[in-house]
Amino acid sequence: MILSIISDALHALPRRRKVQREHYYYTADKIFEQSLDIYRPATTAKQTSNDESSAVPSSSSSPPIVALVVGSAWLGHRSFLYSQTSWWNSSGPKAVAELGCVCVCIRHRGSFMKSFSILTLTYVALMVAIIAAFINTIMDDDNWGSFEETIGERMHLGQAGGTILAVATGLVLIELGGVGAANFEDMQNDVMDALAWCAKNEERLHLTRTPTPQGLSADGKANRRLFIFGGYSSGGHVAATVSQQPHLWTDRNLCMPHIHCDSILYISPVLSTKSYSEILLRKVSSLSSTSSLPSLSPSEAGSATEQLSRLSSSTEASSTSSTSPTWLTNQVVKAVFGYHVAHTIPSPIHTYEKSPPIPHIFLGCHYEMFGLDWLDAFFCSPTYSELLSSSGVESRYSAVHSDHWSILNSTQLSDALRKELDWIEQKCYNV
Repeated sequence: MILSIISDALHALPRRRKVQREHYYYTADKIFEQSLDIYRPATTAKQTSNDESSAVPSSSSSPPIVALVVGSAWLGHRSFLYSQTSWWNSSGPKAVAELGCVCVCIRHRGSFMKSFSILTLTYVALMVAIIAAFINTIMDDDNWGSFEETIGERMHLGQAGGTILAVATGLVLIELGGVGAANFEDMQNDVMDALAWCAKNEERLHLTRTPTPQGLSADGKANRRLFIFGGYSSGGHVAATVSQQPHLWTDRNLCMPHIHCDSILYISPVLSTKSYSEILLRKVSSLSSTSSLPSLSPSEAGSATEQLSRLSSSTEASSTSSTSPTWLTNQVVKAVFGYHVAHTIPSPIHTYEKSPPIPHIFLGCHYEMFGLDWLDAFFCSPTYSELLSSSGVESRYSAVHSDHWSILNSTQLSDALRKELDWIEQKCYNV
């Protein structure tokens, strides 16, 4: 298993791709956390159209715009840390651009590990142990003896006292490092500010969506340039929450999300921050009542029965996720946002009915955490997709043979994206 993890990690390293990158700041502060990258295909439009791997809709004169929100477990308060995870996450937007689309990679300010957290305490204690072991390895017996003497006699600390002091120092440094960190509302506002900035500067950025004569369908209907919105990992969580809050869009003079966006795309997203089994049971109960109504026509009853069957299967399939250990997912949320705030963090699957009524694409992993179920409660794309479908929203879920950290740089993701972008084209352009 260890060899498999190492292999996945090596394959996940961002590789050189044939794309062009542009970097912009969407606020006057010009900080890395409030910046975005625009990735464009490096080939010309003619070359792209002749490339069989291209996913550019044939009915559009301009490549689709895909706006992806990326994150690092909602963290990213310090740019020297965020820049590393951002580099790792860049594989996803690059993969989208390689398929002939223009991908806007949106960053947002992040939180910082909270010092009063079991995970943080465990992390700091582990780092102290590793550093102590490293020092013990490079120091000879005489120097180590002098070091222990300094700690024990001059500072009046034994090994236990020195360890406690080191851990306490680490926690204080983390507390200081988190000063000024963003809360979840800040993250949402950053994403919306980025979308508003792109809309305001669409001509300069070559992101205009106005239909052209070449973008007319057979019936003469104007087809504007497709705009697909979504996110990866915790970025998918932020994207899902803002897509369920139209006022965040209208407050910035943007159209409602179901008008501004043509489709929603999630890549291995975090869509739940708490148990969601009760949502499924309530929906199944509702469909059971609906399918038994005598006033329904045979086709309506058949549709309700089919939805009930799929959701019942999802309920059984998700029972593993629902009963999977939640100690880690709960502690992650608490470590990131704090014990007193964790319960207020939105869980998109619990408000799925607020999702915009436009086509949704979910790309998940067969084994999110290398086959372990410790984080399964976060990843509920199959269930989310079925809930949307049962509510009349077109939705598709595909599982990629990868893990959560390797998916962005996998060829399987590129293959899945090509297929799903073609499906979005068909749905949006009615071809």
